[in-house]
Amino acid sequence: MSDFDAVMLSYDEPIADQLHARLQRVLGTRVKRLHGVQGMRRAYRLAAEVTDSEQFLLADGDFVIATASAASPPSPKAWPCGCGGPGTRSTG
Repeated sequence: MSDFDAVMLSYDEPIADQLHARLQRVLGTRVKRLHGVQGMRRAYRLAAEVTDSEQFLLADGDFVIATASAASPPSPKAWPCGCGGPGTRSTG
């Protein structure tokens, strides 16, 4: 998972804290979190700003990851479109 960051956006989801902890446990890495940001467009921009890598996994506050994902984490280079996949930071 060191090739890309993970960021969780939460607003008022009742179990966001538990899902954030689960996401960190399954991915085996620290997941950055933005909470209470007004406006999705602003939240997406801030998510891109807090990342330290060119690609990142973006999870909403009600995102539940399957525990089977830990066995074979996705490679950011594996997206068939060649675009880097969801959460790829725009360079333009």
